[in-house]
Amino acid sequence: MVSGYSVIELLRDANKQARSQMMALKKLEYDGVMTCMDLTAEAEALGAHINFQEKAFPYVASYPIRDPNAFSELELPPIKSCRLNVFAETTKQLVRQVGKTHLVSSYVIGPFTLAGQLMSAETLLELAMDRPEEAAFVVKECRRIIEPYVEELLNAGSHNIVVLEPTGSSSVISPEWFVRYCSPNLKSLNSFIKSKGAKATLHICGNTTKIIDAMCETGADALSLDSVVSLATVYKTARGRCTIIGNVDTTLMLTGSREEIEDAGRKCIGAVGGVVGGYILSSGCDLPIETPVENVDTLVKTGKNYHRTSSSQ
Repeated sequence: MVSGYSVIELLRDANKQARSQMMALKKLEYDGVMTCMDLTAEAEALGAHINFQEKAFPYVASYPIRDPNAFSELELPPIKSCRLNVFAETTKQLVRQVGKTHLVSSYVIGPFTLAGQLMSAETLLELAMDRPEEAAFVVKECRRIIEPYVEELLNAGSHNIVVLEPTGSSSVISPEWFVRYCSPNLKSLNSFIKSKGAKATLHICGNTTKIIDAMCETGADALSLDSVVSLATVYKTARGRCTIIGNVDTTLMLTGSREEIEDAGRKCIGAVGGVVGGYILSSGCDLPIETPVENVDTLVKTGKNYHRTSSSQ
């Protein structure tokens, strides 16, 4: 970690989070900057109990909702009254400092994943199996619930909203369930984001090979893909429809040598034909906190050096 702040400090203090992200940007010189990722912030605002850790990301420790009908009455509290404001304020600071020269992105949890954070993923999946119409209702309500937060991030100046929908992965649910429960709500959410003049990025962990077409159909401008996905295969489906982001293995980023990371980065670029445009070299998912800064620097330089070499030829 570049700044030396603890995870708890970053997720509770907008000034420290913005300072940390700017320190990383200055040191590593990548092309955009993001707020910190936290999959628990929305659930906490809606009543979930969260366990915070000094050296790891927080997690939901207890789920506030048991009755699916309760979702119809659920509303986010005023953004300024809860921890969601940390991310809105961080976005404002990042936009103020580098918004004219860099892409500023903010995160928001996806509707299907939020439903699982509020009633447990297991309960949500059981509901989808036994009472599919109720499950569809719950997810649609979760999309409605988070829209005010998305709007707050956009009002803060975010150029790009990254929607995190890990529970929608084919490693968790079938492609058919993705189309039924995730697709309509992601499409609506992405449409809302783009109607405000911003870009929409969709990240889903795990194996998403079978749902790439459906992910493109959500209207996302970019798809962020995990390392288990073949970029070459995905690029054939998504080319001209979505920018592809990824997908160097995060374990390699944690433990690999400089040479191994350079090789992995070049292979990712090669998998999409070495194109300039329509592809962003990145890790496959969020990096472990212990990832050496030098390894991140190596990946960034691999992408920049490839671009410079291609441009000079």
